[in-house]
Amino acid sequence: MMRKWAGLVVVVVSLVVSGVVRAQFDPPAGYYSTATGTGTTLRNNLHNIIDNHVERTYGNARDALQLTDEDPNDSSRIILVYNGVSVPGVWDFGATWNREHQWPRSRGISSSGPDNSDLFNLRPSNPVVNSNRGSEPFGTINSSYWDPDALSPASVHDRGDVARAMFYMATRYDGSDTNTTNLTLTDNFPSGSQMGDLSEMVEWHFSDPVNEIERRRNHLVFSSVDNPLFFQGNRNPFIDHPEFVWAIWGPTGNDSTIYVGGVIPGDGASTGDVSLRVIMGGVSPMQNVTLNKAGMIPTTFDVSVTGDVVSGAAGQDQTFVGGAQSTSIDIALGSAAIVGQQSGTIVVDNTDLTSAGAGGGSADGDDVITATLDVLDHAEASFNAVVNQDTLVIDLGVFFVGSSVQTQGFTIHDLEVVAGLTANLDLDGISGVGDTAALFTNFAPVSDVVAGGGGQSFVASFDPSVGVGSFSATYTIQVSDENLSGAIGGTSLELTLMGQATAAGIPTVSEWGTVVMVLCLLTAGSIVFRRNSISLTA
Repeated sequence: MMRKWAGLVVVVVSLVVSGVVRAQFDPPAGYYSTATGTGTTLRNNLHNIIDNHVERTYGNARDALQLTDEDPNDSSRIILVYNGVSVPGVWDFGATWNREHQWPRSRGISSSGPDNSDLFNLRPSNPVVNSNRGSEPFGTINSSYWDPDALSPASVHDRGDVARAMFYMATRYDGSDTNTTNLTLTDNFPSGSQMGDLSEMVEWHFSDPVNEIERRRNHLVFSSVDNPLFFQGNRNPFIDHPEFVWAIWGPTGNDSTIYVGGVIPGDGASTGDVSLRVIMGGVSPMQNVTLNKAGMIPTTFDVSVTGDVVSGAAGQDQTFVGGAQSTSIDIALGSAAIVGQQSGTIVVDNTDLTSAGAGGGSADGDDVITATLDVLDHAEASFNAVVNQDTLVIDLGVFFVGSSVQTQGFTIHDLEVVAGLTANLDLDGISGVGDTAALFTNFAPVSDVVAGGGGQSFVASFDPSVGVGSFSATYTIQVSDENLSGAIGGTSLELTLMGQATAAGIPTVSEWGTVVMVLCLLTAGSIVFRRNSISLTA
């Protein structure tokens, strides 16, 4: 069997997950409680679980298959094996469809025992296709083998379904029961009661994993409630627990390690973090995390979520084929309707039952991705750090023409209501009217510049060299939330700047007032004249 695993190549696969609720097709609690061990021990334990079932007749299959293989899009039709064609389900004596023994009668099936009429082995088939298949073993090694997908469209896959039926037959009919033959699987061209090709069927099991249609069929063969007329009362263990396949037929322990991040951990247990942000009322964002698989052996794994995490990748009984691979896990968290933080985890469990060493197969530790979503309140721009102030007037003073540029600082704040949960503030633009050549700022538009609860400082300037006079300019500053889903424009801020320039030696209006006051008080003190000001000394 090792010949099939020596030359595996790197493959990229996608997670196959159905949105259908899985629980409706699950086995009853405790059904597999005695399915312990690996290899022959596990196979024998599974045989004892599934061998005691209701034996249906070969004739019953004409009616039973109309239910078990029903077309999911039309209950009056059935889906045929090997070509995926939908045909009318009513029995017309084999003209439209007949009963195909996937494990051929000529390869060990008794003529009157339960193996001849077992619904896990019988499938509806086109009569011509059934005849052409004959008793060929399954595989693609040469023209003497039958490929279940050879006649199917690209959207239809029967390889995995067929392989799991063969695993069931070799487990259920081991020769220990009356009127049954010991059915075995082989890598060589089968003879007697053998079927093959085992190595290819193991590959197919992992490359074409269990889907909801197959789970439904498994359930209907088992259920006396949903199939009261033709139920068998037993299940196919390799549909319910795909990890049993390598545990029984794998030639070596499993060396697969599943991990996130760029480094393969020694014990297989890896961790990752996802931090997402959205503004209240927006669409909750999604982020993909790459899930990697190392090792030459295929494996099965489960992806589960806790807390507020939502992921289309969540599901049981997923598979990786042999070789190094990677796939994506999509991660989102709940609703953005209310300000607050949401969190949860994604846990990836390698479910194989065997191990080739530390960090591989059953010794591969769980991989845990911790995810958080901050739902943010809208940003609130303000000239004041405590209360909302949308206007500010700065009088830079009176100076002689030719004085240096005069400056005064101001700060734009992002007021925070809930600590750590306020959107950052974008400063989107500025427009000015009035004496903008004399009065200006170093403000420049920039995204994501003011954190919630923080502030950004700027400088207002007055250039007295522009000439004599009183100057005024008003600037409108456009603001908005940072660029996240749910962002809106905020209330614009209005900044008014004033300044006055006067010729040297010519008093301004305010200075004339000072002179008049001084003259009135000459008897009370003295006057000191300086170059740029007038002061009174008592």
